[in-house]
Amino acid sequence: MSTAGETIVSLLENDKNCIVFLHNTKHEETAKMIMCEGFLFEEQLTYSCDRVNPMDLVEINYFLVERKEYGKFTVVIQISRDLFNKLNMAAEAADITIEDLLTISKPVLSDNDEYIYKLDPHFIKGYFDIKTGKFRSNKKFNPDYKTKAYTEVLKQLERRE
Repeated sequence: MSTAGETIVSLLENDKNCIVFLHNTKHEETAKMIMCEGFLFEEQLTYSCDRVNPMDLVEINYFLVERKEYGKFTVVIQISRDLFNKLNMAAEAADITIEDLLTISKPVLSDNDEYIYKLDPHFIKGYFDIKTGKFRSNKKFNPDYKTKAYTEVLKQLERRE
């Protein structure tokens, strides 16, 4: 029988060209909602989830131990490296953050003066139930998805030239 970490690594073994983030949540309904509607996060994506090496079993197991208290459902977020690099370059050229290009709506200011973003659900590969070992795939998943915000910024940058 394989461990949860081994299962996640085997699930991600063909995704070497993606940047992978993991986020744990306590309730399956929350994981389903993230998969369908997108992932709400504050200020920077890495404030609400962990970037991991999808091939490193030790790192995945460390994440699972460290984040166990946050719940048994691990949401898998993936963005292709190629798109991530393009997003970074576009954000830098437009003098905005990469988070502005990953979201499906304008950020809102929270009560503690931090911006709340909503990651496009196309970047959610699915979620993993640590207790049962089952993975639920997101039918919308596309790690190369170009968000509306990204395409709009590209058009603006082209007009500048």
